Amino acid sequence: MGKENIIVALDIGTSKITTLIGDIDDSGNLVIAGFGEAPSKGIEKGIIVKPNDVIAAIRKSIDEAESTAGSKISGVIANVSGYHIECRNDSEKIEFNTSQKIVTQMDIGQLIEKVSSKLQPQKENLEVIHIIPKKYILDDEDEVIDPVGLVASKIEGKFHIVLDKINAYTNLKKVIESSRLRVIDFVANPIASATAVLYPEEKEMGIVVLDIGAGTTDMAVYKDGSIEYVRSFPVGGNQVTMDIAHRFKVSKEEAENLKTSYGAAIADVEEGEIIEVYPRGSDEPVHVDQLELIDTIEARLSEIFEIAKRELEDLGYLKKVNGGVVLTGGVANTPYIKELAESIFGTDVRIGKPKDYTGFSDKVAFPEYATSIGMLLFAKNKVSNLNTQSVPDSSGFDILKLGKILIEKIKSIF
Repeated sequence: MGKENIIVALDIGTSKITTLIGDIDDSGNLVIAGFGEAPSKGIEKGIIVKPNDVIAAIRKSIDEAESTAGSKISGVIANVSGYHIECRNDSEKIEFNTSQKIVTQMDIGQLIEKVSSKLQPQKENLEVIHIIPKKYILDDEDEVIDPVGLVASKIEGKFHIVLDKINAYTNLKKVIESSRLRVIDFVANPIASATAVLYPEEKEMGIVVLDIGAGTTDMAVYKDGSIEYVRSFPVGGNQVTMDIAHRFKVSKEEAENLKTSYGAAIADVEEGEIIEVYPRGSDEPVHVDQLELIDTIEARLSEIFEIAKRELEDLGYLKKVNGGVVLTGGVANTPYIKELAESIFGTDVRIGKPKDYTGFSDKVAFPEYATSIGMLLFAKNKVSNLNTQSVPDSSGFDILKLGKILIEKIKSIF
């Protein structure tokens, strides 16, 4: 494992905190070299409510990852989630002094700087997470993805901007730093998950990614090959669990067990199993009809899909996503969730699992790790073509090289 090729992802979720150590091999492939995980405490619907509990969970996850990899971690890429995420689309133009100017990376940087200068995040209490190039137009005619090296008299860039509420961003950063870690950069949850599960042709056709986690449902819309819209809704698998706990008067732990052991999104039998459970504060068991359990789960999942569908309809995207919907996140493991989603969205649906990596597949080859894998792929894809000389980091990982690149580049290259 080469120190200069290490990337560390810290996925802070409502139900679990995952640390993945990624190594980029000589062929440029992502290899998972370390894995750590801890139950998440102190986070509700993507919001930090008990900082000390979050810090303790982060350290437990980090310690486990360091143990499996045999090296120390000093810096991480972390995820940004929660209903406070916002997005915008914008564009800027540059006209050159010659009709045959060779476009350079500096010209792209100038376009991004012009877009950035129009933003006033401090006045809106926002922090810019990403400025993502969608496409470029040369001489008002030719649409290209990468204009560097091409000739033009003028260039227009179209960009997708992702922002976060500055206090939520600052609180997350402080908690990570209080865990004795350096924050190299942040990646928005919907962007990370989409990076892990989507194929290029799906992005061209138009596709929706729904990452349904414990506390939030993150949505990303891609059209014509690039990101078009992101949104996070404050509802997820924990709401399903609490619905079960309320209906059958059982503890949250018992409700979670019922959900994972006997639950489904749609009933596939006319008569379900009768399950014996113990209500809160009682030694006397009660009997739960499995069909009633499934009915409870279906109601909440249907609500989540209806919320997303209305959002897509209101924005005019629903009829433009010919590739359908990809479900990922832990809730995507629910039996028959694909069929329920298809009935509501009226389009093709598939379950998205992370791809384009090797190592620890017995642990991370599941929808709930889409964000973690996606952060590593996001960073790898942006760093792979930059030939920067590495400088060893005294803590054990050469994170300095990656840090310099990401801090300066990752928000301006996608």
